[in-house]
Amino acid sequence: MKHDLDRRSFVIAGASAAAAALAGCAGSPTNVTPQPTNTTYDVIVVGAGAAGIGAARTIASYGRSVLLLEAQDRAGGRARCDNTTFSEVPFDLGAQFFGHVRSGNPLYAVAQSLGLQLVDFTTVPTVTYLGAVPAPQSAMASFVATAGGIITQMLVQGALIADPAGDYPVADITDSYAGDTYYENAVGVTVLTETGALPSASSTLDLFNFTQASPAPFLTPGDSFVVKTGMGNFIASLANGLPMLTNVTVSRISSAASGVTVETTNGTYHGNAIVVTTSTGVLGAGGIEFSPVLPTVTSDAIAGLPLGVIYKSALGFSRNVFPFTGMTIVTQLSSAPAITYFANFWGANIVEFLADADLAIQIEGMSRSGQIAYLLGRLEQNFPGASAAFDGRFTASNWASNRYTVGSYSHAKVGMSQARTTLRQSVGNKLFFAGEATAVGGDITLLQGAYNAGIAAAVGALRAIGVAVSVSDHRPEVVNIEW
Repeated sequence: MKHDLDRRSFVIAGASAAAAALAGCAGSPTNVTPQPTNTTYDVIVVGAGAAGIGAARTIASYGRSVLLLEAQDRAGGRARCDNTTFSEVPFDLGAQFFGHVRSGNPLYAVAQSLGLQLVDFTTVPTVTYLGAVPAPQSAMASFVATAGGIITQMLVQGALIADPAGDYPVADITDSYAGDTYYENAVGVTVLTETGALPSASSTLDLFNFTQASPAPFLTPGDSFVVKTGMGNFIASLANGLPMLTNVTVSRISSAASGVTVETTNGTYHGNAIVVTTSTGVLGAGGIEFSPVLPTVTSDAIAGLPLGVIYKSALGFSRNVFPFTGMTIVTQLSSAPAITYFANFWGANIVEFLADADLAIQIEGMSRSGQIAYLLGRLEQNFPGASAAFDGRFTASNWASNRYTVGSYSHAKVGMSQARTTLRQSVGNKLFFAGEATAVGGDITLLQGAYNAGIAAAVGALRAIGVAVSVSDHRPEVVNIEW
């Protein structure tokens, strides 16, 4: 097995397996049967989201034995497709975008090699409304000025923070714009969509690290793409061929000089090292017990990276209820948090809705009928009569209440921006954490950030068990701390 495989070559090499799965789009991945529980694996990976899949594929590419354990009945993690509600197209309830493509996105490289139908998100037209009518230029100018001011201050003030001890809430910046007419809208696009949490709960330094790396993540042509067959289906397909067990919940991970022991609902498994990609929401809630207990620096890092919430849903209609055809982004200017939606989703009579932070939690907490009524009511504000064409088809995410995630993606608490790097450090050179919470810089909250973090953790685990990983891999080093 060649050990100097670079990251791009590695993901391209997985394209054939992905293509086979995506041909059918829906369904569970085809996996290699794991060995009996008395087998000692080189590395066990907990969680089959993007990070866990990236880690497992990396370990397998070095010819080492790996076992992928997933608590849910599917691979994909927070990238999940509803393949049944709409016959026209799958609907992504979670991660949906290939981001930062221009700077190199390994997942996008695989999707492109497969010939999947991809659309540059920046080419999708946007229509902005104020009340029931298109927003006038003066209103748009006011909104843009506020959003631009927040971003500018984020970049200026964030650069002045010398270390995490000097950090402060993003609200210290955004509150100075609270008197602006479209303040809520500006906060939505500059903070809430990046963190899923309110400015008062988010670290300025953490958001600065993201913003300076990618000041316009969905505005730069050729940098953000969506895939018609569904991101959730695509990510799940990358687990094909891996030794994976689903519906297996990990309750306890023990470490000793001889290796690690993983207690699950399906028995006990043994490995020489372990990569844990479980969300910080689950870890912070004590979803997995560790023995010995985690070092304080590690547990503090987990607590410092809680998950914000993004709500996504879709309604089906019997006809086109909009005065335009083709997929169109519809935004609303208002003095309150607003929903963004994709009209004519992939050209079908489907509307995708997105909300962030408190609004997301509020809507998710409603009953099914309550959510539908709320969404149709919002739609009626701009397009009177749309409700009459609703055909009963509805699907929605539940990330806040989902016990396997306890949120959508992480944000750093004030003073905890360094927690992402801290959590990348191994514990006892046997336990490695990975996931979107351990992504750094411009990869924060992004799917490829989770995938790349999984690769980095796998490289650390491989080195820990004595595998020579060439520096030509260009994968981040993983620093060890004592357990």
